Amino acid sequence: MAEFVLVAGAWLGAWAWDDVVPELRAAGHGAHALTLSGLAERRGVPAGQQTHVQDVVGEVERLGLRDVVLVGHSYSGIPVGQAAERIGDRLNRIVFVDSSVPAHGES
Repeated sequence: MAEFVLVAGAWLGAWAWDDVVPELRAAGHGAHALTLSGLAERRGVPAGQQTHVQDVVGEVERLGLRDVVLVGHSYSGIPVGQAAERIGDRLNRIVFVDSSVPAHGES
């Protein structure tokens, strides 16, 4: 089964996925909700876009995940998209939830 890494947007934390995580686990998947540095319960931790990319990559590596489905909500679609490039063959797919997907070279 897939390993979901769920990343909430800039105004939320891992708790935003509280209704989703049990459903994924009940279906036999792994589900790992992540709060980005500097947000929610991680307020006060130094943060920036590249820190957020590393948060996502670090979670995948720390947990030794494979067959990963990265899910980015709102702002987190940007670091999730960049993290996808760094996790290589561990990635199964990316899901963007209410998120813009920037084109290369655009802000």
